[in-house]
Amino acid sequence: MTKRQLFYLPLMLLLLGSCVGRKNINYLNDPSLSVGSSKLFENRKFEYRIQVNDVLSIRVLGLDEQTHRYFNVETQNAMAAMSDAAMYVNGFSVDKNGQVQLPQVGKVKLQGLTVGEAQDLLQRKINEYFTTATVILKMVNWRVSVLGAVSRPGTYMVYNNQLTLMDALATAGGPLELADKSHVTLLRQSDRGVQALYVDVSNTALLSSEYYYLLPNDVVYVPAMRARSGRLNLEIYMILLTTVSTIALVFNVIQNSNN
Repeated sequence: MTKRQLFYLPLMLLLLGSCVGRKNINYLNDPSLSVGSSKLFENRKFEYRIQVNDVLSIRVLGLDEQTHRYFNVETQNAMAAMSDAAMYVNGFSVDKNGQVQLPQVGKVKLQGLTVGEAQDLLQRKINEYFTTATVILKMVNWRVSVLGAVSRPGTYMVYNNQLTLMDALATAGGPLELADKSHVTLLRQSDRGVQALYVDVSNTALLSSEYYYLLPNDVVYVPAMRARSGRLNLEIYMILLTTVSTIALVFNVIQNSNN
């Protein structure tokens, strides 16, 4: 290998090792999009349906003080100060039969209903006993976990009945620069086990996917691209090759001087 080849070899390896496709860096790539025009990505609005083991916050308002304490574990003024753990302990769990047990009303089956449908059903049940009461129902166990190559991995409580995959990534600070956005793994629990699949957040096809909206207890894992470990090895190779090149140049200068 000549002196000139030794000199340019580290530079060539650096350029090759640093090449990362734009698709792996950017979100929602679509060559059909253009400035000044819009494109519709149809996606049915998702509505979560209550499942066994869900925990619900059920409050009945508009009652006299004694009856209010009978139905509601916490007072209205103390709601803001309650922690997520307290909300969980004081919530109503959906049992294995899909039912919740309410004071005086008894067991009511809510499994399979949306939050709005369940609230309407409980309102009708409460109206049989109290004519001026108002029922407010919220999910307590609505949380998602975001792991891997993101800025702030962790488990996050969700105070919204509709959460998208992009919302979850934004909550976790977004993927890191060398995150593999085309192979984001979504883990979803079901009655039969855990469903796992790849989701490509670098492509606008995600916007029309049935997995664009997340479910309670979903886990999102963002892997790192192989280029990360490759770059670390490349740094070692660069040091070695630079050393070899330097030695070769010095040797060549000494040889020319002797001549």
